[in-house]
Amino acid sequence: MRVLHMPPLIATVSVAAILGISAYPAGFAVAQQQPAPPAPAQAASDSPQAMRDRGLALIYGLDGAAADVPAGAELLGQAAAKGDVKAQAEFGRMLVDGYYLKADPARGLALLEAAAKAGDARAMTALGGALLWGKAAPADPARAKALLEKAAAAGDGEARALLGEQLVGGWILPRDVAAGKALLEAGVTAGDARAQTALSGLYLYGIGLPKDAAKARDLAEAAAAQGKPKALRQVGEMLMWSQRDAAGAEALLRRAGEMGDGEAWAVLAEGAMYGYLGGGSASRAKFAGFAERARAAGNERIEVLDATRQMWGISMIASGPKTIERLQTAADAGNGTAARFLVGLLRDGNGMNVHRHLDNADTALAKYGATIGPDDSWRLGETIAAARARAPVAWAKLATQVASRPELATKDFGRDLYKANPNATIYLLQKKLAGEGLYRGALDGIAGRQTLRALYRACSRLPDDPPCNDSVMRPDVLGAVFAAR
Repeated sequence: MRVLHMPPLIATVSVAAILGISAYPAGFAVAQQQPAPPAPAQAASDSPQAMRDRGLALIYGLDGAAADVPAGAELLGQAAAKGDVKAQAEFGRMLVDGYYLKADPARGLALLEAAAKAGDARAMTALGGALLWGKAAPADPARAKALLEKAAAAGDGEARALLGEQLVGGWILPRDVAAGKALLEAGVTAGDARAQTALSGLYLYGIGLPKDAAKARDLAEAAAAQGKPKALRQVGEMLMWSQRDAAGAEALLRRAGEMGDGEAWAVLAEGAMYGYLGGGSASRAKFAGFAERARAAGNERIEVLDATRQMWGISMIASGPKTIERLQTAADAGNGTAARFLVGLLRDGNGMNVHRHLDNADTALAKYGATIGPDDSWRLGETIAAARARAPVAWAKLATQVASRPELATKDFGRDLYKANPNATIYLLQKKLAGEGLYRGALDGIAGRQTLRALYRACSRLPDDPPCNDSVMRPDVLGAVFAAR
């Protein structure tokens, strides 16, 4: 799962609500209608706290101020330079995440380090998240855990939820279900929607905890009551795919969508196109309305779903060229999800009306790399290299490249490598399992008896009961073995 980047609170909230401090410096008179915060040049002599508050108001467009991100960033930077710890934490977080401001990881990390050293819990959380995922700095899970523990102990709800979820899930940090569950339950007791959402998902999917749909639903409702619909959408989606209660699933997903979860509309559109919302033509007829709502919410995945309908001929005539055209149009408009799907489709083809074309995949990746983002661009580049690798020498080179970025070794990356080149991926797994003492056979890229036994042993070590007995050659199983640390 990803790092929990919480979206900025853009509404009628005050800066004080974000930072938990006085929104105005001492002596600042609050009139019935607030004047716009002064420009940076006018605020040069103000206190760092006043500069920070006004900078945040300009960045977020709060407290009657028209949004002016450059001016707000200048004020916030000045406050940080003057040693305001909260300004360092907020400015550093923005520079690391790349929200609102152009990402500057080195500067952002330096600010977070300074604020964390001064004891700011939000800075500890942001720095811990960066080190956990290795996004802006080399991954350092041990230090990330220490920072998150300290922030959680100081009462930071985001740190408590992130650390608790990671400890139960065991994705990066060593699994400690008891400690993680205790953190999340403490957050739930405190009424923290982030903890409610995280614990709901763990119960829903049976990650580290026994599956419990009733608990997942109760926690989702509690989070939704606080205006956080993600868990409600997850419960609705699970119910939809189970085919137990199409009407109930649709109602839950509609609620999540109406609360602002744009992905809920995309999930409804996906269920509609595949017949999960009432069956057959009745279900498919709902697609257009849900797609319109998803687009209005800014959801990117809906364009991929629409292109998929075109590709397979769902409610329209199938056409590979038109599928590519739809995806290119969306990617040209800045849709990173469509761009990623396009590169993967060109890399693999679909066995019907879209043929594999690696040169075109290269061209698309070069064109849309900035839209896709650096990490996914790197992964896609390696999958294209895998598709071209046809001998053990090339597989060895691929293995070296993949091993150079262990923080990017995800389940999805493993699945994509397998789609691009099954033999090369088996070679990568043989090499990995040999290093773990589970495989002593030849590194030949062939899933023979020794390889299958090693894969089964590796699969059996994975948490949450993966379907090892079904087949260790399932792409999801291979992806999980590939990503296991």
